[in-house]
Amino acid sequence: MEISKNTSNSHFQRGKIDKKLIIIYLIIFTEVLGFSMVIPVLPFLGLSLGLDYTQIGLVSSVFSISQLISSPIFGKLSDRYGRKPILLISQTSTFFGFVLLGLANSVWILVLARLVDGLLGSNMTVSQAYISDVTDEESRTKAYGRSSAVFGAGLIFGPLIGGLLSPEGYSPLLEALLPPVSYAAPMFLAAGISFLSIVLVILILPESLVDKKDRFNVELSDIVPIQDMKKFFQNPQIRGKILLFFIYNIGFMLFISSFPLFAKEQISIQAREVGFYMTWIGILRVVLQALAINPLIKKLGEDLILKTGMIALISCMAILSFSRDYLFGFVALAFLAFGTGVCRPIFTSKLSKSVEKKETGSLFGVNNALVSIGQIITPIAGGILLQYMPTPALPIISGFFFSLILVLWRYGFGFSSSSKETYEMNQKTDNINMSK
Repeated sequence: MEISKNTSNSHFQRGKIDKKLIIIYLIIFTEVLGFSMVIPVLPFLGLSLGLDYTQIGLVSSVFSISQLISSPIFGKLSDRYGRKPILLISQTSTFFGFVLLGLANSVWILVLARLVDGLLGSNMTVSQAYISDVTDEESRTKAYGRSSAVFGAGLIFGPLIGGLLSPEGYSPLLEALLPPVSYAAPMFLAAGISFLSIVLVILILPESLVDKKDRFNVELSDIVPIQDMKKFFQNPQIRGKILLFFIYNIGFMLFISSFPLFAKEQISIQAREVGFYMTWIGILRVVLQALAINPLIKKLGEDLILKTGMIALISCMAILSFSRDYLFGFVALAFLAFGTGVCRPIFTSKLSKSVEKKETGSLFGVNNALVSIGQIITPIAGGILLQYMPTPALPIISGFFFSLILVLWRYGFGFSSSSKETYEMNQKTDNINMSK
């Protein structure tokens, strides 16, 4: 078994992509294509079932709460029983989740569909673990980069297909060329794509984990790493970076989680046009990340690009607060694509550089937990804002969070260049105190 593993790694190093990775990339693509297909459609399905904006936000949060609980558990289960069986379980639950969405003619079926997919459909966690199994340290970064590109490609085509299959459209000419179908059509197509990925795993994908753990053990810290939070939050600079990243995520997810409903109210469009918007964002982000981010950072530096990205996000929120023109929305969303395309990677980079390499896993565990918490609260908050406040309040408040980052940054909050050294000194002090 060890010989086979080394052989696959050597092939990867010589520039050949391991066949197992190609299958995993295809699985990731079909998975992302499936769930992104329903993103522009799901809020409108909720409206058709009689839900108001706040209730739609609550339904969206059901999935995020389920994922917060299930993702670390499925990761641990795959360490104990292997990647392939857990991947099959999660893919099967995703398949049934999509089928239930297609059949959803009542609110309880809609909620059940989100619970089924959320609690058992942690496919991405296991897929990322599989990539780690079949690559060595030298080739792993490239493999994850390719998986990110595949993920981005799925986000381009998914909303487009989902929107085109939706039952309502804004343009009479477009409706004449591509007649509307139904809210169920994207869901059943997503189920079909998910079923294809199940077949690929059963027939082609081999097990990647050679050394399985002897037992399965999950603790509360695996879901919410409280001890790690306490440790990192003791350092002002690391705490600052974590909080700035959290504020960024709150601002972005508050807007994007309720964007379909905002677009309906502000621009008077339906799921089909929302799908076009989201496809436009996906295309711009993929192009930006593939061609522009690294050259821009090398030429201008992380700090200047990050500030520019924040200004772009604020500009997008300002434009969308006042504009009601559908076509002009594409211009505003270009600012959004640029802002998110540069800000998230730079925030991630700054986090990784703030601690020793051996601590990065724990630090990103804390950050991911906070991101998950943000994904739970922002759809509810967005629904409440759209339900009880003027429609422009949503982008205005999102823009406030992005502006807050610039203000805090202006006063050095979390961006001292000495953060790593300060952290190391604190660690040494802790060790001395423990020895005493």
